[in-house]
Amino acid sequence: MEKTVLKTMFDNLLHIWNKVNFWNPKMKPYIYGATNWIHVFNLVKTVEKIEEVKARLNEVTKSGKKVLFVATKLQWKDAFQKLAEETGNYYVSEKWVPWLLTNFKTIRRRINTYLKLLKDQELGELELLTKKEKASRLLELEKLGKAYGWLKEMKKLPDLIFVVDGMYEKQAVKEANSLNIECIAILNTNGDDLVVANCIPASTNSVKSLQYLASTLKSSIVVWATPVTQNKTNEWVKVKKVEDKKISGEKKASFKKVETTTEDVKTEKKAKKVEEKTENV
Repeated sequence: MEKTVLKTMFDNLLHIWNKVNFWNPKMKPYIYGATNWIHVFNLVKTVEKIEEVKARLNEVTKSGKKVLFVATKLQWKDAFQKLAEETGNYYVSEKWVPWLLTNFKTIRRRINTYLKLLKDQELGELELLTKKEKASRLLELEKLGKAYGWLKEMKKLPDLIFVVDGMYEKQAVKEANSLNIECIAILNTNGDDLVVANCIPASTNSVKSLQYLASTLKSSIVVWATPVTQNKTNEWVKVKKVEDKKISGEKKASFKKVETTTEDVKTEKKAKKVEEKTENV
């Protein structure tokens, strides 16, 4: 094994774990020792596990299957959200919705509601509602966006789940295991490698550590290019509809056609003569 790899991992703080009183004996095979009451893990074991996980991710994504990345804690959500977006996979970065996997049919209905509201907003349909109705729809859109915005493209259950810190995201691991979905996790010293299919023993408390792992795993994920087909007619129709609605909302001048007769003309002339006389007086 190259020393440069171990040095890079050491510089990115992958070796620092939790305090010695916060650990699970099941993670003992990955621990090198302890210093200053803090566990230090064996980087050689970590490299071996990283290579196993990279091989598995490559095998899954090579066949066109999708991975769901779960990273909701503040220090690691940005790195893995970026990884999922760049590789065309799904991610959870805000909050894990309970029963997301086990009750996916119901969740999918809520996602469809979110997509419908998005479409209505794009087409300007919300502008035709009253202020109260529009406010409630926008509030619901914001709420659904936080919950399901990252899942709007997910039509079925993922083929593999990658969890950052299996103990912190234990609800996601539990649901994956109940549905026999393969689960891979990054585990700290308080983790349990028996509840997941495979694990990467590494520090989950350091931002540098997780950024390094995200960039390392990215090279093993196969990205499938999805061609974007633009329908010019549909786009034109959308713009046309919005413009029409804006125009229809404006006030238009109303003109009334008045039919004049000879009698009306005579009465007008008499009225003018009376006005002239009164002015002269």
